[in-house]
Amino acid sequence: MYRTDDKLSGFVAVHCRWLAILCLLSVGVPLYWLRHVRIDNETEVWLGERNQARQDYRDFLDKYGSEEFVALAGEVDDPLSEDALAFQKALAERLRQVENVDEVFTLASPAEILDDFRADWADLIRRNTLFRNFLLGADGRTFGMIVYLNEIDGADSRKAVIEGIEEAIAAADGPPIHMAGTPLLNVALDRGSTRTSRRFLPVAISISVLILVLTLRGISPVIAVLSAVGVTTLWAMGILVAAGKTLNMITVAMPSLLFMLSLSGGIHITSRYLAHLADGMGPAETARRALTEVMRPVFLSNVTTALGFAALAISEMRPVVEFGIFTGIGILLSFVFNMTIVPGMLCMLHRGPGLARLVRPHWTATVGEVVCRHRGPGLALALLVFFASIVLTAQARVESNVVGFFPADSTLRRDYEFIGDRLTGMYTAEVNVTTSGDRGSATLKILEEMGNRIAARPEVAKVMHYRTIASCFKNVPIPVFLPSLATKKNPLKPLLHAYVHRADEQISLRLSVFIRRTANSEYYRLVDFVEEQANALLPPPATHYVTGIAPLSKAAQQSLIETQIRSFALAGGLIIIIVGVFFRSGRALAAAILPNLLPIFAVFAVMTLLDIPFDTATVMIASIAIGIAADDTVHFLAHYQDERRFSPTAVTAVQRTLQKAGPAITYTSIVTAAGFIILLLADFKPIQYFGLFTAIAMIAAWMGDVFVLPACVAVLKLWEPRSVSKALEPDAAPAPDHGKEPL
Repeated sequence: MYRTDDKLSGFVAVHCRWLAILCLLSVGVPLYWLRHVRIDNETEVWLGERNQARQDYRDFLDKYGSEEFVALAGEVDDPLSEDALAFQKALAERLRQVENVDEVFTLASPAEILDDFRADWADLIRRNTLFRNFLLGADGRTFGMIVYLNEIDGADSRKAVIEGIEEAIAAADGPPIHMAGTPLLNVALDRGSTRTSRRFLPVAISISVLILVLTLRGISPVIAVLSAVGVTTLWAMGILVAAGKTLNMITVAMPSLLFMLSLSGGIHITSRYLAHLADGMGPAETARRALTEVMRPVFLSNVTTALGFAALAISEMRPVVEFGIFTGIGILLSFVFNMTIVPGMLCMLHRGPGLARLVRPHWTATVGEVVCRHRGPGLALALLVFFASIVLTAQARVESNVVGFFPADSTLRRDYEFIGDRLTGMYTAEVNVTTSGDRGSATLKILEEMGNRIAARPEVAKVMHYRTIASCFKNVPIPVFLPSLATKKNPLKPLLHAYVHRADEQISLRLSVFIRRTANSEYYRLVDFVEEQANALLPPPATHYVTGIAPLSKAAQQSLIETQIRSFALAGGLIIIIVGVFFRSGRALAAAILPNLLPIFAVFAVMTLLDIPFDTATVMIASIAIGIAADDTVHFLAHYQDERRFSPTAVTAVQRTLQKAGPAITYTSIVTAAGFIILLLADFKPIQYFGLFTAIAMIAAWMGDVFVLPACVAVLKLWEPRSVSKALEPDAAPAPDHGKEPL
């Protein structure tokens, strides 16, 4: 397999110094692009981009306006006391001064109106269906405030308005205030992403340096590899920014992951360079031999890894798509920069000796020998674990709750739980009904009946529609009430406008279902119930659809399942086929299946046993892990193909393969796992789980290549020389070494 006339390797070896300098100077381009890097987590993009539910939601927003609002809640002995109302009024005035705050809906406004002519105004408010579980909790102690926002353009404006609200609350002298709402969630994701980006890269660099020093045992090899991965990371991130993309809670992990994943190719090149340098050859010839030996397997391993990431492009969630595409681009770029910068800098900087030859067998070679000799029982056990893992994986849970991204002890999570338990639900299912203008009153009666049925369910905190708002003061004498309203701003007017839309001769009406914090299964059953009631009570010619955060979340869950299946099938199928095509062997394809699929399903089985769900981040594990796992498989098979030509038995070939490739695939697996373990520093649970279980999958994949793949190649008689005598047994003495020293 090592061909001395390999023109590409020879060309790169001769010109590697100049190529390395050119690549290093090229970083000026991505550094220029990275001046415009921004972080923006728009919540809606996590709920799918291309499905009908998403299109319905856009239509809903076009009709009724922006859903940008922030809910505030606090607890006092009596929310309708003079002091409590004075506090709410003063805070509302501060909030109205914040830029992009449109209106603030509080108990103080209706209390002020009703106090003019009703002595029992407090009891009237307590009994009112509009205020109950909206501005006044069922416990009689919790009060709420709804801060309506103008349409916000961009992350900077959103951050400014949330910071203004936080400052207004901090300046108020009163009870602790809890906050919830989509704009707040977006800003919290942005803040968490920023903190994550600041933590990841320094840790990734530190771990990389430590691993490289321990592995390569020299300063110049470490500098060479780090230079290549640094240039790779800058170019990949620069391309992302140049494409007009912003960072989010997933793509913010790209620099650290690319930094760690790009080390693999550099380690393989440097290891072989130092091994051949021990033979006393010059730098150019040493580089040529090292590149000839590793260029093809490194290229194939980078392609398989990139395919694993690129398979995520079929997702409907934009952050997942961008993460997959641009990380895949970075992995391919790492091949170019590793093949040029690493040998170039080694030729320029390294003046020390090569790595000493291993006299004693590497321990992976000993393991491979045992596995190969006992291939039958080993494969039987591996197949048993494989099928058991598939059965468990089929029982896994799927979730897509954005609030669940945050740790249980986070302020945002506690605030959402407080408001959801004490006041109202922050997740909504919205029913939009469109009918002719002359049927508006009849349709309102139907919506009222449907609202009563839905409100009876325990998961529902509140149901709101036009009649709920319009009849709010039905017990107030109109002749007295109207003059009072003439001198004060009607606090119900913004709400009324948000529940009716007229266009031409048609009228659209809205019904909102506020859902309490509940289990996902109950959450989605409620959405199904709302859809059933709408279908039963709203027959043609009226048209309707059910939308809102809750139905979008349900659609996102279905998308997660489809993404998991399709991306894994696409990545796994393509990668296994490419391995077979690269080695031009159907048996090589067959040998790669079990060692690469078993680790993935085993990890999913563990997640199922621990009741950890698939979500926006963990759904990426399968396709990414199989792409990276194939890296070690490719290097094993590449060395095994060469060694099998000169070895009398499969056992001997496996020993020699792992003697040469075992240290490198072990180091690269550790490096890759360490790269994903860094994600435990993230502020978001899904990213933490993604990092942890992908790291476990990497170690499991390494175990598959050391403990399972040797048995597979032996059972399949992969590349068995026809000239080998059948009389040769596994214990036969190894053939003389043919001039290639092990690492």
